[in-house]
Amino acid sequence: MKRYLFLVFVAFLAMTFIVGCHKDPLDMGKVGFLRIELKKGYKTMNKGAVESFYATVTVAYSDEEVVYNCLFTDPSNTGVYSNDLSEGDRLYVRKGEEFKLIIEADIDGYHVVGESATIIYSEDMDMSTIEIVLRAGQTRIAVYAPKDDEIFGNYIVAYGEILENISQMPIREAGIMCVPKSIYDSYESPDAFTFENENNSSNWITEFYYSESQDEGDVSSVSKFSVVLRGLEPNTRYCMRAFTFSEGDSSLNYCYSRVIEFSTNNNVAHDISVVTNDADNITIESVDVAGRVVLLDGNSADSVTNMGFIFDTYDNYVANSSNLDYYRNNSFTYPASEVTPRDDVIVFSSTVEGLSEGGTYVFRAYAIFRDQPYYGTVKMFAVPQDPANIRIQSDEVSSVLTSAYVDLQGNIINDAGYDFSEIGFKYVFIDAGTSAPTSLSDLTETARGSIMSGRFSSRVNLPIVNKIMYYVPYAITTTGYTAYGDMSSAVSIEPANVPSVTLQQDNLSSRTTHSLTVSCYVDANGRSDCECGIVFVTDTADHASYDTVRKVSSSSGTEEFVLNGLRKGTSYTYWAYIRVVDEFITTSDYTATTMAEGDRGPGGGIIFYADDTNGFALEYLIPGGNGPDQEEGDSVIWGSTAGIALNTDAPSSITVSGRTNTEAIVSYHNSIGFTEDYAALKCYQSTQGGKNDWYLPTSVEMQALIDYTNNSDNELSYSQGGLWTSDEQNASNAVAFVEGSNWTLEQGTVSKGQPLNYVMVRRF
Repeated sequence: MKRYLFLVFVAFLAMTFIVGCHKDPLDMGKVGFLRIELKKGYKTMNKGAVESFYATVTVAYSDEEVVYNCLFTDPSNTGVYSNDLSEGDRLYVRKGEEFKLIIEADIDGYHVVGESATIIYSEDMDMSTIEIVLRAGQTRIAVYAPKDDEIFGNYIVAYGEILENISQMPIREAGIMCVPKSIYDSYESPDAFTFENENNSSNWITEFYYSESQDEGDVSSVSKFSVVLRGLEPNTRYCMRAFTFSEGDSSLNYCYSRVIEFSTNNNVAHDISVVTNDADNITIESVDVAGRVVLLDGNSADSVTNMGFIFDTYDNYVANSSNLDYYRNNSFTYPASEVTPRDDVIVFSSTVEGLSEGGTYVFRAYAIFRDQPYYGTVKMFAVPQDPANIRIQSDEVSSVLTSAYVDLQGNIINDAGYDFSEIGFKYVFIDAGTSAPTSLSDLTETARGSIMSGRFSSRVNLPIVNKIMYYVPYAITTTGYTAYGDMSSAVSIEPANVPSVTLQQDNLSSRTTHSLTVSCYVDANGRSDCECGIVFVTDTADHASYDTVRKVSSSSGTEEFVLNGLRKGTSYTYWAYIRVVDEFITTSDYTATTMAEGDRGPGGGIIFYADDTNGFALEYLIPGGNGPDQEEGDSVIWGSTAGIALNTDAPSSITVSGRTNTEAIVSYHNSIGFTEDYAALKCYQSTQGGKNDWYLPTSVEMQALIDYTNNSDNELSYSQGGLWTSDEQNASNAVAFVEGSNWTLEQGTVSKGQPLNYVMVRRF
């Protein structure tokens, strides 16, 4: 059925929304509507800061774009916003065509955007939920408070992180800038603490981070970074912020983090300082460690003769009387394998092997400067245990299964102390007489389970034909290791709970020119995993075209299917099926034919127009004519001459329905208190054929009706010299088809107060 949707086109002009509307008829049989969930990928600590906001939603097809202005709400303060699914604010898309969704909105002072992947809305969907992450349309960067053991009287180690970069230009540099708080307090606002306002003052301290992998210093792929801020004063309060900039052809584009404060202490270092980084890439076999030497007071890298790392077990570290000297007892050193000088900083790292499985270690970076050792802070890490220590056992099941499903049971003996992200069973069904699986890769299906006190269970739906089953329990740790149990012996499947399906003939009362309604009775027989559906085919001279309508049935009963997108007056062959675990049960074939021009429509009228391209049809009734579905009273006036009833121009296409005109005419006459009968009201109030959507046709629809009757045996009766349309000429006149030469009906203009005949039309 065709309906009207007012689409709102939104554009920005001088920071103001300019909204324009136009009528765009939608064929409801060929469109679906979407529920969009918008998640804020920026400022995530501020979720739910607003309960609702308007966003521009662009549906981008390959040949055009349709733009909506939708309200998104988050009344539960979850941080996920969705559009209103009421009739007035649904977002419609065409079925069977590729499209993308592009979102734009202004939220919390950010202009944010989001884009979906390419989507196809299929025929068998009632509604689709699309999740899109909104992101601020700019680069974002964070700064973090320095660690206590990396704050000194004359320098600190500062950390930043590039959170997001969606700009068109790559980031060239990133770093930290710093000023004494007394200077910062002189600024009018935090936004004045920028490079644009820096005047080469000696109070400014700036350190850049440069990427090692890019010759031009492109750090677009860098996430976290650190720099050393030197030249600080002891016992002084400072303010700092992180920054990035991207360089275009003629401009620098800066992005800044928030401003944070810190205070230096009185521990002034004059030679070098050593920094220990956190351990990284910890596995059973190895761990990656890194450190830095910070050169102070103009000292050169040549003065540093040796760098590396000192390791010890955590137990030795705790037991030592002086933790600062733990490396002197039962410890071992590991020299740096990679050393990279960077201006006043030397970066060094190593991959350490040979550690004990499950052990906990401490380590610190060291460097030899002028024959004296310097040490970084102590860091700690734990080596995971081998997942081979995870033992997984599965309970035996009967050698022959006859039910609809089986609950596989298992047990995990977790001596390694792992946490698990996933547990369950891998399994496969094979035909009897087929070779048994020889490896885990032969087990193609997965049934996940839930774990409680070492026990877990997974339900597996059994096929509806005889098969052989093999299965293996598995567990995946949160660190990414997968452990497997032993493969089961062969289990025979001889299902007793076999579902059935019986096809019923199409419901002729619901048949249309472009759809068939088909019912089937499904006996799920205790199963909850039955997919049932209808396969239908059109036989043509050169090929057969198949399509399927499907749904999941978890109980027994009658299922109704509507086969849409069909052609008028065409015979279709169809059958019902049930699918369980990729096995099918099907019914015999049936054949039904869609309606065509000249048939009686669903409302009892005569079908005079059917459009395969747009997928709709029109039927008409002549009030006062012969037949049980006609009504008395065949001539009335068009309406009042007091003013204009319609705010739209006369339609120029058959795809535009007279329903909208009819509703507008009735609304206008109700507003002025008009009490006489008139043509649009008679159509609007009619319930002929059990339908309540009759309307007065447009001039284009009336012309199509006249063309049909001129070429058929159906007579278009009238006794008052003409037939009304729902098109309005002006306050005094409306468009009608009046009797012309040779007893033909021709379009003309008639006074609204003159009685004429009318026909009722409905679209389906």
